[in-house]
Amino acid sequence: MDYKAMRDRIEDLVNDNHREYVKAIISIEKGINDESALNKLYDAYMDNDSLNLLNEEFDHMIEELRE
Repeated sequence: MDYKAMRDRIEDLVNDNHREYVKAIISIEKGINDESALNKLYDAYMDNDSLNLLNEEFDHMIEELRE
């Protein structure tokens, strides 16, 4: 599957069920399988506008690429 097809599929998942998408990403990246904990983490994520799923270092890397 190429980048475009993968991106489209992920975008569909996000649009269809954002909560479960975010929980799945957290579960995969952090190795957490407790759904109760994932629900709490999702709620905390949604309550905090400054919390990102991607590491902030990506922002710095993107800025360097733009220079």
